[in-house]
Amino acid sequence: AMKQARSATLLLCLESFLVIIMLSSVRMGRAFTAVVGRQRPATFLRQSSSAPPRSSATPNKNNNNNNSKKKKASRKPPTTVSINKSNPTPSAAASSTASSSSTQVLNLSTVTKEDLETFVANLGHPKFRAQQIWQWIRVQGVTDLDQMTNVPKALRAELEQYSKPKSLEIAFEMISKDGTIKRAYRCHDGQVIESVLMPYRDGRYTACISSQAGCAQGCVFCATGQMGFSRQLEPDEIFEQVARFSAELNQQEHVNKKSKKNTNNSNAADSSESSHGRTTRLSNIVFMGMGEPLANYRHVKTAVQRITQDLGIGARRITVSTVGIVPNIRKLYQDKDMPPVRLAVSLHCANDEERSDLLPANRRYGGLQELMTTLKEYMDQTGQRITLEWALIEGQNDGVETARQLGHLVTTQYGLRRDMVHVNVIPL
Repeated sequence: AMKQARSATLLLCLESFLVIIMLSSVRMGRAFTAVVGRQRPATFLRQSSSAPPRSSATPNKNNNNNNSKKKKASRKPPTTVSINKSNPTPSAAASSTASSSSTQVLNLSTVTKEDLETFVANLGHPKFRAQQIWQWIRVQGVTDLDQMTNVPKALRAELEQYSKPKSLEIAFEMISKDGTIKRAYRCHDGQVIESVLMPYRDGRYTACISSQAGCAQGCVFCATGQMGFSRQLEPDEIFEQVARFSAELNQQEHVNKKSKKNTNNSNAADSSESSHGRTTRLSNIVFMGMGEPLANYRHVKTAVQRITQDLGIGARRITVSTVGIVPNIRKLYQDKDMPPVRLAVSLHCANDEERSDLLPANRRYGGLQELMTTLKEYMDQTGQRITLEWALIEGQNDGVETARQLGHLVTTQYGLRRDMVHVNVIPL
């Protein structure tokens, strides 16, 4: 009896224990499910109950391609106006964008002849119309569409919609008694750069242009060097400085020619030109404005190519000035695509100690030894004369002994030919 009672008690205990375990398992399962449900990724929660289950097999490449095409198709079109070469006219989307965006296709001051021809052809006009417009822009210096009288009104209206006459805005301008024009241009991002047009008594007009907004070279005596560096100028921004001066002089020359035809007095006609018998055409370019041209070599090179090709100014009439960036001086005679421009070097001192104090770049590019050796190579390779710029600073580099040091440096120490070196003295 006692054994039976103990067996019954053990059975009851075992049953109670099993019930407790089962209940605990159910509760733990619910808790686990709740936790997993809360941590389930949102992608699973968003799936429809009718969606097919994901396959564990390798995904179909065709489906992936279709998906990528759908993604590409869903991208929004660009907000800039574009002319499709395969389409003779601008698309309707582009036209609607043009009315709501200030972004234009063509800058008439910097457009290339090839781009102009493509543009006109895509609008459905004959190719010779591009030549007419090109003559107005480059020969007569006209970017005002209303003055292009031999161009159809329909084409002028389309040009009005898809072009702008210029991109640089004149922020400030000064004109001196001798006709020198100094301008401050405001770029699209608010940066201000300077350009100067200088007339000379021998009939030349020289444009001094900028290649950078600000400058990183830190020359002590240079106002731009103390401003610091902002950014590189784009090729079009460099080219437009030259193109604007060239266009204005061409326009003036065209006016002078018309006045000569309309007068019977030859003396009056001769005096209708500018004084000293100069012809009003841009003849020389110097990269001596804001910035270090050889620190923006690629963009300066593109601008120089445009100046020689589109404006007809020879490379020998273009001078690039540098503080002495030796690697890019070498590019001037090693790069076959760079037109053979003239070189000017800001020297200012005849020894390394003084020059490094005035021009920090001296130490950075190997000092006078590296610079003068490279200048000798430049002269030997190109056969061109170089200009050494010397800013006269009273009491510092304007003495007789300094002049002797300069002569020794150039001719005795590094063997540069006297007739191949021109020293340009600039009083400060």
